[in-house]
Amino acid sequence: MALVSLLARRIDAIQAGLSWEIGPGPLGGRLLVVSAGGNPDHRALARRWLLSAPEPDGISPWEFSDQRPPVDDPVGAELSPPGRATIRLADVLVGARQRGARLDVTVFHPELCGLDEDTRLRIAFHALDTTLGESDTELWIGEVEATTTPPRDGFGLGDLAIAVTNLRKEYVDDDGNPAWVLLHADSPQGPVVASAIVPLHPVIAPNLTHHVGMLVPYVGFAERGLPSSDALCELRRLEDRLTSTLGADGRVVAHETTNGVRLLHAYIDPTTSAPQRVEEALCGWAHGDVITRVDTDPAWEAVRPLRA
Repeated sequence: MALVSLLARRIDAIQAGLSWEIGPGPLGGRLLVVSAGGNPDHRALARRWLLSAPEPDGISPWEFSDQRPPVDDPVGAELSPPGRATIRLADVLVGARQRGARLDVTVFHPELCGLDEDTRLRIAFHALDTTLGESDTELWIGEVEATTTPPRDGFGLGDLAIAVTNLRKEYVDDDGNPAWVLLHADSPQGPVVASAIVPLHPVIAPNLTHHVGMLVPYVGFAERGLPSSDALCELRRLEDRLTSTLGADGRVVAHETTNGVRLLHAYIDPTTSAPQRVEEALCGWAHGDVITRVDTDPAWEAVRPLRA
């Protein structure tokens, strides 16, 4: 009890509303999770807390995370909503439909009947977090409906976990590096070719709360205003230079190219020197002046239209 009281005071001192729990860690130690508690505004703070935590050294029994992991045996787990009968996750049925790089799901359990929609959704998300972990729920689950009727061709949460694992393999390699997807569109200025990482979501780097939009002109055209092969090589070298310069303090996540201009999208940690490093990386661009704009955007709204 003394440890619980101490941790509660220390975590409340960081930010009221942060959620925390202690459980078994993946390396065999004791895992302390300090998470945003469902509040997107607290994600960056929880991640910066994690980044300041000590690395596992094989000596300390403590491990740390800013997102709740899945339980080892979700089918055997139970939820206990206040004033309601226990919900066995083994009895939950889900329906799923892939939409792009995410799964839209419906969640059913008999105990959801008679509850208001907000309560049903809270229970549904708790079941998903328990099964998939907080991170995978955010990244790979799209729309969620907590239904009072069993979904047609419904299946269990264990099978949903398998489906999410298979979906992740389509877009993320074994080292956790995201894939880049190519997108095409037309505009009044001509064709637009865009590319973005998948998953394109702030959960992958919640401490990167500021969007940097960079309008980069290029000289050398191929078909209909798109860059020639030489111009494309120079644009790629610029992107590589930004990636190298930013390191862990920022990430280029997408770009859009049309009619002699490439709009680069990056997210940075404003508590570091990343803003200055971006300017240094862009300095001396031979094709013209680069226009840069920095905005606070912890939800990554600026790139939402580019999400696969």
